[in-house]
Amino acid sequence: MAFTVLLLAALAASWLIVVRARRSRLPLPPGPRPWPVIGSVFDMPAQNPWVTYRQWYNRYDSDIIYVQLPLQPAIILGTYKAAIDLLDKRSNIYSSRMSSVMHELTAWDFNIGLMPYGPRWRHHRRMFHQHFHQGVVDRFRPVQLRMTRDFLSWALKNPEHTRKLVRQLFTAIIFDVAYGKRISGMNDEYVVTAEEALASLAAAPGVYWIEYGMPLLKHIPSWVPGMKSKKTAEKVLPLVLNMKDTPYAEVKAEVDKTTAPPSLARTMIENIRSRYGGTPNEVVYDEVAKNVAGIAYAAAAETTTSSAQSFLLAMAMFPDVQKKAQAELDKVVGPDRLPDYDDIEQVTYIRALVLETMRWLPAAAAGVPHALIADDEYKGYHIPKGSVVIPDAWAMLHNPADYPKPEQFKPERYLDQHGNIDSTVMDPTIIAFGFGRRICPGRHFSNNSLAIFIASTLQVFDISAGLDDHGTPVELSNEVIGGLIIAPRVVPCGLKPRSEAAIRLILEAQTAEEL
Repeated sequence: MAFTVLLLAALAASWLIVVRARRSRLPLPPGPRPWPVIGSVFDMPAQNPWVTYRQWYNRYDSDIIYVQLPLQPAIILGTYKAAIDLLDKRSNIYSSRMSSVMHELTAWDFNIGLMPYGPRWRHHRRMFHQHFHQGVVDRFRPVQLRMTRDFLSWALKNPEHTRKLVRQLFTAIIFDVAYGKRISGMNDEYVVTAEEALASLAAAPGVYWIEYGMPLLKHIPSWVPGMKSKKTAEKVLPLVLNMKDTPYAEVKAEVDKTTAPPSLARTMIENIRSRYGGTPNEVVYDEVAKNVAGIAYAAAAETTTSSAQSFLLAMAMFPDVQKKAQAELDKVVGPDRLPDYDDIEQVTYIRALVLETMRWLPAAAAGVPHALIADDEYKGYHIPKGSVVIPDAWAMLHNPADYPKPEQFKPERYLDQHGNIDSTVMDPTIIAFGFGRRICPGRHFSNNSLAIFIASTLQVFDISAGLDDHGTPVELSNEVIGGLIIAPRVVPCGLKPRSEAAIRLILEAQTAEEL
């Protein structure tokens, strides 16, 4: 039954695409030759898709690629110019997201970043922006600074757990900000739940067959052969709901008792009750607030964790960069204190290092797909309505025309001859955080977290590969894992204090926190 539904749907979709293409009198962009009915579904890579995309750009001599998938044509954009021309300059028709059966079945459709463009998305985006725009986000710096210094003490005691400790840090920061609660450790139920829930977003676009039979396949029971995606959804659903609903419900109960500590959730709950209490809108906006807190928690923990782990890998693989950054910190900050946010503007090389971290292994390397809501034309090609439009962030951030020797980690590429940030070099964050109306609204918060983490870690630790469980040096590479959000496959665990003075600074910061 599932195959029959898929076959009929694919035939209908293919026919519509052919009719629209003929009606437009323009060719579709070049791309892999599709098979009858199933299109190029087997050509879509499940892992490291940017590698296959690069092959297509070269094979077809084009920075815009068309891939025919059942029910869902895909357009891949391989250059910054193409992404700006379409996703930014024509954002009125390129700002939606594709409808996803898997997101619906797993409750991930609460995610602002995955919602189709429309009133529901605008309500969520507006509330999120109110609490995370550039003008207000610095109020979270005390939490970010305190938790970063906690990380230093964790890493001093257990450097072998560096990968988990980095995740614990950024989960703890956003959990404190979102819900006013402290994370107890690596095995804290909130850390584990978030990690398991976020793992369900690992698949790249086009992987789940259930997407192509929408909306009928989602009603087929999971026990039917071939419905692996339904089984996956049934496993993931309670994890996502627990991650999103449980901490928010706890804050609401504490607000009722007037015992809730300061947090994003408390602020939103109090604002909603003050403005809409006792009206039907209270329930509506309460749901929006719960979703906003949940996605702040989930997204900030995942993407910033990825960038921080990439930074550690880069420092171990490029020790000369590490030494230059530490020399700058020694000069500006000195040996008698830890870095503060006031220092960040003074450490230009560190700021360049943060930029290079965002470029070298971008967290959203394959780009978050947009959805086109109207037929369009570009460079003499017909772009069909309903296409998934994928900005290939990896290709853009590794374009040698903008970033010579892109495989190298070189903060110097952002500095002019006087050692200042060079405005003529493309800022990688304008690619890494997305395009047009779908640019990441939490980017300012993320930048603050990453910058103080990098400066603080380099101030007190020398970072090397470290040893594995068998006592042999860890073999480093820039190989990555994941799908929608990637991370280094290997994270260095060789964090050693730079000096006795560094140990003293870590312990003093820990003592001050305990007091």
